[in-house]
This record gives sequence, C-alpha cells and structure tokens, in this order.
Amino acid sequence: MMNTTKRSQLHMCLVLILLTIIIGCGAGTSPITHSEAEPTRANPASVQDTLDTYPLNLNVNGTSITIPARPERIAALSLDAAEVVLELTNPERVVVVPKSIENHSLAFRTEEGQQVQHKIAGATSLDPEQILSYEADLLIMTKLHDKEKEATEILEQSGVPIITLESWSTLDAIMNNILTIGTAIGEEEKATSIVEDMKDRLSKINSTLHGVDKPNVLVVSPLGPGTGPYLLGSSNISYDLVRRAGAEHAADNLGLTRATKATIEQVIKADPDNILLIEWQEGITDDIDEIVQTPGWSTLQAVQNERVLHMPARKLLNPNRYTIDTLEELARWLHPGQF
Repeated sequence: MMNTTKRSQLHMCLVLILLTIIIGCGAGTSPITHSEAEPTRANPASVQDTLDTYPLNLNVNGTSITIPARPERIAALSLDAAEVVLELTNPERVVVVPKSIENHSLAFRTEEGQQVQHKIAGATSLDPEQILSYEADLLIMTKLHDKEKEATEILEQSGVPIITLESWSTLDAIMNNILTIGTAIGEEEKATSIVEDMKDRLSKINSTLHGVDKPNVLVVSPLGPGTGPYLLGSSNISYDLVRRAGAEHAADNLGLTRATKATIEQVIKADPDNILLIEWQEGITDDIDEIVQTPGWSTLQAVQNERVLHMPARKLLNPNRYTIDTLEELARWLHPGQF
C-alpha cells in the first residue's frame, strides 16, 4: 500500500517538473519568435513624421510647387543640385545625374554619383524627352543657360514636380538652396544641420578677419575643357568668396560683371596682389597656359611675390556644402597671420 502511494507521488512530481520545463521553455522562446516576425525599425516616429509632411507645398523663387509624396526617384539635372541631393540621401533614390558628377576635379560626391544608374550630358544639352523617360517623381535643376530654360518650360508641362533654382552665386544662396532641396526630398533635418554648421564657421571667419587690410585677388579660370582662360566677374561664386575671405575682387577694378575671355593685357592692367588659378582638370594647366606662358606674366607682382594659388574647379566653381571649406582655405591663404 505504501509502495503504491509513493509511486503515485513520485509520478506526480515528475509530471509537475516536466510541465514546469515546458512552460519555462515556451516563455523563453516566445519573444524570439515575435522579434523575427516583426523586426524593430530605427526611429519609426521620425520616419512617420517625414511621411506626414506630404503632400508638400513649396515656394521656390516665387513659384508654387506641390510634391504629392516623398520622392523616391529624384532627377538631379544640374551638378550643383546633384551634389546636394547625394549629400542628403542615398544614391538609390536618385535616377539620373550629370556625367560631370564622376569627374573628381569637378565634383565631391563622385563615389555616390557612380552608383546612380543614368547620366546625362548636362546643362547645355538637356533633352526633356530623355529626362521624362526615367520616370522621376521630382526634378531638380539650376536654370542658368538658354537650353535649361527651354527644357524647363517643356518639363513643367509634364506634371512632374520640378524645382528650378536660379542662383548659387553667393554663400547665402547656397545655404538657401540646400534647405530648399532638403525640405523637398524629406531630408530637412540633415539640410538644417549642414547649414547651421556652415553658418557657425562663417561667423568664426568673420570674427577672425574683422578689421584686416584687404588685398585684391584676380581669378583666372576656364569655363570648361578647352575653353582657355577667362577672368571671372561679380556674377560668379568666387566673387562672394574672395570678399568674404577678406579681400577685394579684381573684377571690380576691371568693371567685370560676367566671365570675360582673359588677355595678358587685362591681367597686366589689373596687376593684382594675388592670383587664383582654377584648373578644370586637377594638376593640368593647359587651359590657362596661354596666359601663364606669356612674357608679361612674370612681370606681375603676384607672380614675383609668389602669391599665385592653384585650385581645382570643384572647390570654386561647383557651389555646395564644401564651399565653406574653400572660404576657410582662401582666408588662411590671404591672411595667414590671423589663423
């Protein structure tokens, strides 16, 4: 009788132990199964906040633009716009950029640009039909040349939202354009962070250069491969940068508002304190040699005093977030004792 009772008790204990193990294992594995089925997302609230901003209404240079949803197929048709877009978002969201994005002498975001599937020739040969074939949901371009203006008029009739930027010729315009593009593509937070950093650095430069004597600077640059040298005028970004770097731009003394084909006579007339030579292909001076190799070049005070600085085109002719780096470089070159 006792043996039977003990066996029954032992049997019940084993059953209870087994049930405890099963229940314990089940409780331990349940969260893992749930995790695999529904992976966690990084900052879901911020993603939703971005999506909730659309449809988005923007006013760009007096033109009202409606972007119905967060763009996922962006066509950045100008190099300046492409640089900013690729700075703010992944190449997977970009369907077409200018071929010049792959030229390290002209662009900064070359690695990202190479990941974009489609490339176009650029500003002077825009083909609206080709652009529309990429089925973009947002077009961004800078409208400077006649060909761009003609293409814009056609593209506007397609119904695809298009942002046309008028100017990148000052640091203020660059920062405004970065904010505009950032807002349009749903990357306003990144754009704001970049602009705030640029403004902070600009404030430090202004403070450092306060009250300095201002030498003058002549900027000589090609406008493209094989164009030969030009003197850049006040409509170019170099004008704003030279002045912000604590110098006078020689274009003022020569009465230049636009880029003008350079002659040694003009350069000798200006006889600047400093000369900035822009290279379209970094390390290759073919486009400026017709000025540099003339006999009168060696008579210039900037040449005799070794105040000639070579700079790749991407630093001065391609406005973007890195333009503030160029400004710092110019300020240090012109006023080394202040830094």
